Amino acid sequence: MITFDQLDAELSALQNPNTIKIFRNHGCPETLELYGLKIGDLKKIIRREKLNKNHELTVQLIESSNSDLIYLGLLAVDPNKLDVAQIEKWDVAFRETWTMLTFGLASVVSKRDDALTFARKWIKSDYDLTKSMGWQIFTNHINDLPEVEELLALAKETLQSETNRTRYSMNSYIIACGIYKDELYKKALDAAKAVGKVQVDLGKTACKVPDALSYIEKARARK
Repeated sequence: MITFDQLDAELSALQNPNTIKIFRNHGCPETLELYGLKIGDLKKIIRREKLNKNHELTVQLIESSNSDLIYLGLLAVDPNKLDVAQIEKWDVAFRETWTMLTFGLASVVSKRDDALTFARKWIKSDYDLTKSMGWQIFTNHINDLPEVEELLALAKETLQSETNRTRYSMNSYIIACGIYKDELYKKALDAAKAVGKVQVDLGKTACKVPDALSYIEKARARK
């Protein structure tokens, strides 16, 4: 069975300067080591080494100081083998790093039975990336979310006064309501119109925030 040091050495040998530059421009801080591996490469390693069956190693990866190793662990970890304290610990560790790690953590939490408990708590956080994770989890649970309409109204009312990445995730939530909840289609359009253009600092990139109104309409036209 592969060890942490062996994985670290393998990823280090595959480091990609171009991807490292892209990731830094997207917000990966200098405080984190970075090899610049693509997600597809990480998934190949997971399949090859059956990392999803090695819980101890995945946790070790997540608690490292290298962004690629952390994300590899987040892709492979079994969400149901984690306790609440461990997840909260990782929130604290990642909430001032960058969106790739918090996106990965939110994806892990979304697979748990208590996912909405985390989301309801996290959207009240003082930390932008934690709040953003909360809204991401809500979006992932759009079809089984009891307060889906209430949250849509909240996004309509408060999005423009929210912090940076939280605005992005709230905008995605409005889009999801409009696409996947037929009964909220018109209310999602109303929310998108009320919110208007959403400005988000996406780092030194050419990425743009999706226009919720046109995105919803185009997606529904394809259904």
